[in-house]
Parts: sequence; C-alpha cells; structure tokens
Amino acid sequence: MISWSRYVVVYVLLVAAAGYMSLHREVPAPLAAPLSSFPATVGPWRMVNQEYFNSALLAVLRPSDYLSRRYKDSSGRTVDLYIGYHDGGQGSGPIHSPKNCLPGSGWFEISSSPLDFVCQGQHVSLTQALYRQGARQELFLYCFMVRDRTFGDEIGLKVAEIANSIKNGQRGASFVRISLSAMDDPAQALATAESFFTQAFPAIRAAMAS
Repeated sequence: MISWSRYVVVYVLLVAAAGYMSLHREVPAPLAAPLSSFPATVGPWRMVNQEYFNSALLAVLRPSDYLSRRYKDSSGRTVDLYIGYHDGGQGSGPIHSPKNCLPGSGWFEISSSPLDFVCQGQHVSLTQALYRQGARQELFLYCFMVRDRTFGDEIGLKVAEIANSIKNGQRGASFVRISLSAMDDPAQALATAESFFTQAFPAIRAAMAS
C-alpha cells in the first residue's frame, strides 16, 4: 500500500514548480558593448576581413549580436573567428550546435574530442573537431559561454543556462568558434588555433560581460 504522504509530497512539489514557473520571469541580457567594438588587433593577430551575414542566414541563426572576422599574423597564418551572442530575449534564437549545423552544410566529421586547458589563469573547456567538405579539410575549435564560463558541450551549456535563469533571471549565452585550414598538418592547425584563442580569450571574456 502506497502511503498518502508520498502523494502529498508529490502534490506539493508540483504546486511549487507551477508557482515558480508562473512567477519566474526572464529578462534579456544585453552586452555592455556591441561586438563590433571587439579589438581589430589581438596580440600578433590583425583583422584582415569582416563578414556580414545576409538576412536569410540571420533568420536561421537569430543571434542578438554577432561577429565574423578573419585574422592574420606576421607569419601569414590566418584564422576565422565567429562569435554569436544570444541574449535570451524574444527575438533571439537558441544556439545552433555545430554537430548539427556543419553536417547540414555538407561537412563530414573526421574526429571530435574535448580540449581543456588553463588560459589566462582560468580553466576553459572547448571542443576540437576536424571536418572535411569535398577537397577542403578544416579544424574547428569552439566553446559555449554563459557569463564568463566556458563549456565544450551542449549539455554543459543547457545546465548553465538553466542555472543562470534560476539565479539571475537571464538566459544569455554565446557561441565562440575558431576555424582554419587543416589540409597539410592538423596538429599544426590545432597549435595555431590554441595560440589565437589564448591571445583572444581576455577580449572574448570581456566582450561577454553584460
């Protein structure tokens, strides 16, 4: 025989959850400054191109703000940086996972693994992934950010978004991706991506402050 006390506990929890959902309100978390103010020079890297997405792509991604740039260093190495910020407001869409978007764009995953290291005194979690599309092969180094914390996978992102919503009433999050050609030497491409990320991380972290 099931004790009535269990029904009472379940009922109380359901009522509490319903009450929380009815009273809980999320507000957008705008950035302190637009991403267009992100530095054009990052250590030895200088911006050489800035891309603006068309309305069709923006309608799919639905970022509150974004940045898409190419940087180049004195030795001729180039990396592409994308930052998409989603403030959690009505017009902002969810962050699209590369695991879905890249294959949907014709990219075939060769390998993918987590990457964790200390950058500027802070532990960062990323994902390194190698993809091929026809004759092209590229390395993608990416992470999700909620406030100043980084997450290399979608589960960590979702947990952090929920925690941020409960604690601060906000669901703002960002997606940071570095990509570059890895046709000749994937290991060297990874070293280049890590070098750029290390140089850019303080600016990225500052840009995500809301």
